[in-house]
Amino acid sequence: MLENQDEKTVNAENLNFEASLNDISRDLGPGETLILDIGNNYFHQADEIFDTLVMQGFDVRKSFKNGRNQVVVSRKPDRG
Repeated sequence: MLENQDEKTVNAENLNFEASLNDISRDLGPGETLILDIGNNYFHQADEIFDTLVMQGFDVRKSFKNGRNQVVVSRKPDRG
C-alpha cells in the first residue's frame, strides 16, 4: 500500500452492484483506496466486482480478512 494513501472501508454485502460500481468510479480519487467488504461471497459477487473494476482500469486485488472476503480498489495517483 502506498504511503499517505487515504483508505475507506464499505460493507458491500447488500449494496446494489451497479450503483456501487458507479459510485466507486465517480468518487475514488487518485491515491485513494477503497475496501469493499463482501463477507461470505455466497453469490460470487467478489469475482464479478473484481472483474468489472479491472476492466474499468482500477488497481484491484482480492483479500480475505477476519473470515470475510474483500476487494481492495485503488486508483493510481496522478503523475504530473
